Amino acid sequence: MTRRFRTLAGVTTALTFVLILLGLHTGSTGGGLSCGTRWPLCDGWLGLFPANWASFFEWFHRFVAMVVGFLLLGWLYGVWRWQDDRRVRYSVTAAIAILPVQILLGGVTTTAGGMFPRGFNPAIMTAHFTTATVIFALLVYATARMFGAPGVQWVRTVAGLAGGLVAFHAVFDFVPVFGHPPTNQIAYYAASFALLAAFVALLVWSEDAVDPANLLRFRAVAAAGTAVLYVDMVLSRHLWGVPDVVGTATTFVLAALVVGLSFVTDRTVADAGGLGTQRAD
Repeated sequence: MTRRFRTLAGVTTALTFVLILLGLHTGSTGGGLSCGTRWPLCDGWLGLFPANWASFFEWFHRFVAMVVGFLLLGWLYGVWRWQDDRRVRYSVTAAIAILPVQILLGGVTTTAGGMFPRGFNPAIMTAHFTTATVIFALLVYATARMFGAPGVQWVRTVAGLAGGLVAFHAVFDFVPVFGHPPTNQIAYYAASFALLAAFVALLVWSEDAVDPANLLRFRAVAAAGTAVLYVDMVLSRHLWGVPDVVGTATTFVLAALVVGLSFVTDRTVADAGGLGTQRAD
């Protein structure tokens, strides 16, 4: 496994994170609707460039998506040629297999009132968000396995970082920190997807870093935190008319799970042999 190949994995996953935030910002500002029935083209010169500031966000989002798509194809080629870990192969392959569905759902949401008059509805928007979340989680999973299990202190640091991220998650969810609502929303989802990455990484590393007698308990808390985080992010989009108290309760449950995960990590993590341990199936 070359360092360059691992760098490709890390860069692709990081750009996917950025792409999701761009998509959420585009949706929150209404920029996605600016291209209308011309999808997959847009409203500018030859349908390839933005005509105004609103459509620029949609155009730039698509441009970054194209770059990520090419990087994913390169990663896919690499894992099937040089990667021995089958779980890395299958997770990257699954992410790319889901990608066409994600693109189609994105097209449906951006042509609301055009070729898909009912595209901008809670079910489609939630499905679009869900596929993006699954793709990101699969890429984080593959990246964490490629880099291998870090040492004890790294695992504990990531678990502690999850505590800080859930605090930011709650602050941006409840407090209008920024005067511009879309900015507040993007900050919230940046903290949320970073927290998701921490959960997934800890689930991967637990195989080598956690005492086997406590492995099931550790994974149960991390998996529960991942599930509750997803529900909390969906509820925070306010698409389904669910009372705010439900979202508030979900955030408190998430915070409790993160605290529990930090507690379990502190008592169950055993030395895994240092950063960069490589596994192969």
